[in-house]
This record gives sequence, C-alpha cells and structure tokens, in this order.
Amino acid sequence: MNILLINILVALFTIIIGYFFGSIPTAVWVGKIFFHQDPRNLGSHNAGGTNAGRLWGKKVGFCVILLDMIKTIAPLYICWAIYTFAKFDYAGITGAGFTSGYHPLIADVKTFYTSANELYAIQWPIYWLAPLAVMIGHCWPMFANFKGGKAASNFMGITVMSSWMLGFLPGFFYLGVLKWKKYVSLSAILQGIFVTVITWIWALLVMFKVIPNDIAWLPMYGPSLNPNWVYATVVTIMAIVMIARHHENIARLRAGTERKIKWM
Repeated sequence: MNILLINILVALFTIIIGYFFGSIPTAVWVGKIFFHQDPRNLGSHNAGGTNAGRLWGKKVGFCVILLDMIKTIAPLYICWAIYTFAKFDYAGITGAGFTSGYHPLIADVKTFYTSANELYAIQWPIYWLAPLAVMIGHCWPMFANFKGGKAASNFMGITVMSSWMLGFLPGFFYLGVLKWKKYVSLSAILQGIFVTVITWIWALLVMFKVIPNDIAWLPMYGPSLNPNWVYATVVTIMAIVMIARHHENIARLRAGTERKIKWM
C-alpha cells in the first residue's frame, strides 16, 4: 500500500466520522423528546439553538448550542488521538521513512515542523477535515431528512473548543456585537469574518517562521492541534458555508425586518 492511498482512505474515514456526528439533529431530537415539537415547523423553521431558544426558552437554546459545539469538536479530537497515538504497521508501506515496525500516522506538532515529519505516513493535519464534515452533516443531516441548521454553532465549536485565543477574542467580539445590535445572525456572520482573518494571520506567521516553530503552538492551541494552512483553509470554508446559510437573515437585515433578541 502506498502513501497516497493511505492518505485517501484516512481522509475518507475522517469525513465519514465527522458527517456522522454532524448528522445528529440536536434541536430536532430535543424538541421531539421533551416538547413533542419539531423546530423546523415552528418559529424561524431552523433546527438550531437560536430557534430552540425562542421556542422553548433560552436555557434550552444554550444547551442546544453547547451540544452542537461539542458534536463539532468531538470527532476532531477522536481522529487526532487515533492518528497521533495509535500505532500502525509500516511494513509494506512504500514512500515512508519507516520500513518496518509500528508507528503513528501523524507526528505531534513539535515533530511536524522538523525533518522527522517525513518519516510519517501522513504529513499534514488531516484531522481538521472532521469539523468540516460535521458542518456538512449539521446543515444536511442524514438523520433528519437532510434539513438542518445554519452552522453557526459548528463554527463556534471549532474556534472556541480548539483554540485558547480563538475562544476568548472572537467570543468577546461575538458577545459585544450581540449586545450592541441584538442580532444573533449579524454577530455570527461578523464573527466568521473576524475569525477567518485572525486564523490566516496566525497560520502565515507559523508557516513563514515569524513565530518559531518550536513554540508556535504555545499561545494559541496547546501542544496538540496544528494551526497551519490546512486549519485556516477549513475555517475559511466553514465561514463561507455559515454565511451562505444565513442568506435569508442577510436579506432581512438589509430590509430592517430581522428579529432582535430580548434577553441580552
């Protein structure tokens, strides 16, 4: 088996795991189990935390958002742990530095930025495909007739729960805009743009070694997840999908008919 085939198979596995988690329709199941209602038939007809909060109270809405954030990040860490810690037989693999023995598929972050990374079968942080697949599953869930939410909670999940810095700065930015304008949709859209810019700045600083590679992880991610161009690209795609899913909200914002929240 060659390196290319291994990369393809692992990428497919990552996408399948992410899509499965994303297809869990949190708001729909909460509504049907506890309130005997389907949020897609009420309010804004959206299967997300905001609509859940309007229908069943802000505590329920917060719980739905939190669960959607957790389901976004769970497959990311599952895949990261498998690829980084589980050891696979390298015997018979062509194209890798190891010719025999059992080794992880991906190097840890510190090793990634050294020549030793060439010894691993997968030389890029493939686990970042998981949250992207979660977002696809959340928007088009196979467990809910492919009619899901708008992905704002997924985007919050990958930023807040994968990065210390992105958990604070965009979080405060989101809450500040929300308190100022009272529009959940506007806050989510602006946060998506804000996070995308920050992520690319950080990735470029790491890639061009403005930030030393051996400490590149320290202020932002901890010694686990790799914040290179793959992460920045995934965040960008997720932001674009999230904003596109809010096209009706954008139209209402422009027309001045978007609903404001009253609890903040």
